[in-house]
Amino acid sequence: MKKLLTIVAMFLMSFQFATAQDNYNESFVQEQMPQFIGGEEALADWIESNISYPIMAEVNGIEGRVVVTFDVNEDGTIGNIQVEESADPILADEVVTRLQMMPQWIPAIQNGRNVKVRYTFPIYFTVS
Repeated sequence: MKKLLTIVAMFLMSFQFATAQDNYNESFVQEQMPQFIGGEEALADWIESNISYPIMAEVNGIEGRVVVTFDVNEDGTIGNIQVEESADPILADEVVTRLQMMPQWIPAIQNGRNVKVRYTFPIYFTVS
């Protein structure tokens, strides 16, 4: 069986524009969104190279989508990884384990300072 891990182009642009609070308790969209070093193509390449189709999922014909959210922190590190939806726990475990190893990003900037941003994106596992 051929393994195939599909990633939607820039994750269907489904990231959430996070907000930061200023002294007046108002919310603003970042002036610069965080970026994976090397850009969107490098991010897609990293995910394709580092997230594998779990053998048990492949053997059992388990397919489906895993929707994850994570923070790109002020220092560019990844944190607070959460599974919002998963076709199977085996797939979710693979995604979370690999995202924990994701390299540092260029952080978002708002009002001249680095801010935290929450990303949401789906990863599709299919057996063909």
